Amino acid sequence: MDIIKQALKLITLGGLLGVFITAHFFFFADSEQHVYEYEVESSHYTINERQALNRSTNSSVRVMSLDKRTLGVSTLSGTYMSFRGNYYVLTSAHGVLGDCETLAASYQQAVAPCEELVLIDVEKDYAIFKVSEIEGRRPIRLPNALANWRKSYNLLDKVYYTGYPNSIGPTTWTGTIAGFSGDYLIIQSYAWSGASGSGVFDERGELIGIIMAIDVGRSEFGYQVLNNFIIVVPIWSVDFASAFME
Repeated sequence: MDIIKQALKLITLGGLLGVFITAHFFFFADSEQHVYEYEVESSHYTINERQALNRSTNSSVRVMSLDKRTLGVSTLSGTYMSFRGNYYVLTSAHGVLGDCETLAASYQQAVAPCEELVLIDVEKDYAIFKVSEIEGRRPIRLPNALANWRKSYNLLDKVYYTGYPNSIGPTTWTGTIAGFSGDYLIIQSYAWSGASGSGVFDERGELIGIIMAIDVGRSEFGYQVLNNFIIVVPIWSVDFASAFME
């Protein structure tokens, strides 16, 4: 009986993974049909800006999560990371619709299913999951690429993120730090659905947070989406110690 249950579980998992991969290629292939790698060639970039752009563009991945009940697919963005020879993705928790078996990261034609859901914090809105090595991506190395608290989070400092707003991309955007709201960082840039989970980097190429949401304003004319008012989970809110504690 245990053998039968295990076989059924494997068949179900294989079916879900098949739906996952089919959804990836059917719905999202158009925006990535041209195979390319980012090259930062402009002579106008400083050394720090070049590092920031390289880390942002080359660590960005698309994240997909499947709802097993409805077979609906949520798409986010994420940051590909490495720690002690293993590979992980940092993304937003609000787009994770199920457990590890219905979660994956992708870049172009490569799909890396979740191997372990290492940590998810719904309240602070981030998730970390383990994956295999992803072809065409260069992970940021932890803890080397994390923010330097004394030099980061200054008003009007330039920031960068690469992600998949509106399921198009990867695209790279710049902006500035506008302020703080409670435990969250506010930046002025552009974002839309699908950009959630994108890593935000400062000018030194240090990861300072992940995009959580855009704001909604209200006036006498009704509600309006403020797609340039972006709420970011600061990197100090992510409990890396618990995630990677052996």
